[in-house]
Amino acid sequence: MNDVTKLLDGSVDDVKGGLAGLSHDDLLKLKSAEEAGKKRSGVLDALASAIATAEADRAQGFTQASANPPAIAAQLDTSGPANIPAADAFDPSGAPLQVVPDVDPNHPAVDNDPRAGTTELQNRIDFNDPTKPGHEVVAEQLAGKK
Repeated sequence: MNDVTKLLDGSVDDVKGGLAGLSHDDLLKLKSAEEAGKKRSGVLDALASAIATAEADRAQGFTQASANPPAIAAQLDTSGPANIPAADAFDPSGAPLQVVPDVDPNHPAVDNDPRAGTTELQNRIDFNDPTKPGHEVVAEQLAGKK
């Protein structure tokens, strides 16, 4: 891992030129190291400006320190909670019957048939009984499987 504080070994102009694209955390780390070391006003001023820009970018939802974040910079989701109601019914397979907007159940990342290719025995649902201690449930299960 490259130690960002090595940037402070350079001249004031070197440091200023190396600040672009650094994360907010890296800028704070550099500021702390400069304050504990050389205390160059030119470097501290440049860091203060870069930190202010990074904080403004964060407030706008960018994760990069740059005022013009690259195309790969993600914007934070500020849309609020989805408010998708909880499922109150279940398919015979055990899957919750729940409509989620904008979800394509045929998308390869969504398992729209989680029980495909399984047997009836594999699909038996064994709910725990919260009113019985575990050893009683085990004894009942063992007694029923003789």
